[in-house]
Amino acid sequence: MSFDPKELLNKVGGNDLVKNISDKVGVGAEQAQNVAHDLLAKAQETGSGLVDNAEEVAAKLGVPVEKVQEIAKNLGGTLQEKAGELGEMASGAFGGVLDKIKASPLGDAMNKLDKDGDGNPINDIVDGAKNVIGGIFGKKD
Repeated sequence: MSFDPKELLNKVGGNDLVKNISDKVGVGAEQAQNVAHDLLAKAQETGSGLVDNAEEVAAKLGVPVEKVQEIAKNLGGTLQEKAGELGEMASGAFGGVLDKIKASPLGDAMNKLDKDGDGNPINDIVDGAKNVIGGIFGKKD
């Protein structure tokens, strides 16, 4: 599966996102879209942040580096916001699954695994595993 910056932009707001960024930064929508595509592609290629590639993208597209940096910051903020929303949705869905398990006959076993009583036995299981692994190597939390 290849990475497609255009597809990612479409999933996080598409033309509306690019229009909002172009209005904030003071560049044309097409120019903002080209910058956003190149920033995303370069970040994927290099594994670096969006702002880290601003100078190279600015030189390639003939856009002032300050404008590219602004686009990168706006785009990065939007992507972080969308990732946060996705995390909240996943957490809510997982919480619903935990509620169903608690109401089932497995609920009693889940309660026994939930040592700190916060309603989430997963963190207690992970902490236990860390302590076991740490104990093997002579280090315990």
